[in-house]
Amino acid sequence: MSTASFVMIILSAISTAAGLPCCLGCVNWLAVPISLATVVVGLIGLASDKDAQTGRGRDVKVHLLAVIIGVVCAAIGTARCGLGCGVV
Repeated sequence: MSTASFVMIILSAISTAAGLPCCLGCVNWLAVPISLATVVVGLIGLASDKDAQTGRGRDVKVHLLAVIIGVVCAAIGTARCGLGCGVV
């Protein structure tokens, strides 16, 4: 599950960064859902990725980082869509 969180972090960051330049603002229409999916994967990882013997969470930092980066990238993408009036 930590691999999924890590991959989603990378996808979220790259898609948000790709949508920041002027002519590529439409990429944010894909970056925001990817970022929200990153948050969901991170939350699922926090809830379900537990060690069977001890019951403690595994790779908690990666899952928490996925939630934080997903929220930040979604906010940036939403703000960028708002600046371009949803078009550019």
